Amino acid sequence: MSDSMGFVRLFENGDFVSFGKEFKKKGVNRYEVSNEIYSAFDPQKKSENFFELDEWEINKLAFAVAVKSVVKGLTTSQIRKILNMSAKIYRGSKKKKDVSGDIVKLNYTLAYTLGRQKRKELEPVAEVLSKVLPRLKDEDYEKVHDFLQAVVAYHKLLGGRD
Repeated sequence: MSDSMGFVRLFENGDFVSFGKEFKKKGVNRYEVSNEIYSAFDPQKKSENFFELDEWEINKLAFAVAVKSVVKGLTTSQIRKILNMSAKIYRGSKKKKDVSGDIVKLNYTLAYTLGRQKRKELEPVAEVLSKVLPRLKDEDYEKVHDFLQAVVAYHKLLGGRD
């Protein structure tokens, strides 16, 4: 696939497997592809309306974030730390526990981790969560956790670093 618009078509059609195969090929300008996906999909605007999005739009948001994260060099271990925190919150929310303190902790842990990184690898994830977490109600946490699981899965599909 020679042009980034072909990637946009694959993205819009939800053909993430074909996207991943093409994305990993030598000679692909991943930076350009990432910018095209962000321009076409506008994850910033989507994250502002996160709780109004349907499951497919949240899935596409996770894929767009994963593309940008791979380009920035995010490692699997960096995103998995955030996913592990999320899993704890998710389990607590399923048990009807008050997880608001854990949500705040996730928010400042993201900020701290992002501040420590030179290349801001976690920035695409943090940009979405910084808009979502302050408006989050405990009972809505499943959507956030599903989003993070999808980011990790797509990060792996796209050839993200271990």
